[in-house]
Amino acid sequence: MLEKMMENHKILIAIPIILALLSLVLIGVNGLEQGVDLKGGSQAELQLLCSVTPTELEQTLDAKLNTNNIKVTNNGNNKVTVELENNVNSSTFTSAINGKAKVISYNEIGPVLSEEAMGQIYVAMIFAFLFMAVTVFIVFREPVPSIAIILAALCDILIALGGMSIFKIPLSIASVGALLMLIGYSVDTDILLTTRLLKRREGTVESRAKNAMYTGLTMSFAAIAAMGILFVVTKLIMPEATTLSNISAVLVIGLVGDILSTWLMNLGILKTYIDWRQSKKQDKYNISPSATKSKSSDNSKEESDETSDKKSKLSFKDKLKKKAEVEDDEVMNKIEEELEKIDNMEESSPAPKKSKNKKSGKKVNKRKAKKQKGKGGK
Repeated sequence: MLEKMMENHKILIAIPIILALLSLVLIGVNGLEQGVDLKGGSQAELQLLCSVTPTELEQTLDAKLNTNNIKVTNNGNNKVTVELENNVNSSTFTSAINGKAKVISYNEIGPVLSEEAMGQIYVAMIFAFLFMAVTVFIVFREPVPSIAIILAALCDILIALGGMSIFKIPLSIASVGALLMLIGYSVDTDILLTTRLLKRREGTVESRAKNAMYTGLTMSFAAIAAMGILFVVTKLIMPEATTLSNISAVLVIGLVGDILSTWLMNLGILKTYIDWRQSKKQDKYNISPSATKSKSSDNSKEESDETSDKKSKLSFKDKLKKKAEVEDDEVMNKIEEELEKIDNMEESSPAPKKSKNKKSGKKVNKRKAKKQKGKGGK
């Protein structure tokens, strides 16, 4: 699978970018549902006094209060949370629910506070991206990998916002905190991949990418599993914990988008960058074909000259050896002739004493041994 991804890495870069653009379209068409803490309005927590369902309470408030977008959330244990888009006086709200619920807490958020909260969110997001970009540039000191990491984090945020638009997850201070956490998750896996591919030298690019993918996917799936369990628990067991459910939902959507942006887009950009850098190095250090041909011809000439010199040297040495062998043969032949004459003279002479025969036998044996050695030396 990884080999196919590496072969088609340029095509795979477009998939997260297309998803990010589709998320922008969804945000523009459907918009983002904002929480009361950002858009302003009223929020109340109630204790139900009788058998009243959340839908019945919502219909009652809609009939008695001149407001829009009333949202009633069941928190369990006969408790509900009511969100009103407009600011309603607490006394008016209390009279509207008279006899059906008891007010535990009531908060009014005006437009000034909501605008200030949105401004703080914008500042937090801008500074998060700014400091992240500066840190990445300081660590890698190369523009292409750094821009790839920033682009992957931006795609993660846009995909998460698109998921919030589809599933009607409100944009609140809690969900914005989840988006800031998502930047950290995204940068973590992207830096892991970039460090393995650019900083390390052992193995091939494919093997380093494979090892980084094993580690990065393990981290991402572990985080998705943890956030998924938190979402299920808050929805089934603690429905009143809407803040935790919103945070977990945003993180699950963003982490799924992070898998695509990191292992499709960022890996494809880094593979293209590494290939370009290697080709640039080859173009810088390679020699032109004509020069290589001339050099190879020169080298072949030099090698032929060296071999001819060696042959001439060897032939000269062989000649000297042959001459020396001829001279040695002539000398040995003369010595053998003289020794044979001496032996013939001894045989023709009268037999000497036993001791002398032993000595002469030893001398004859020594001469024969010398002859055999001389023949072996030839």
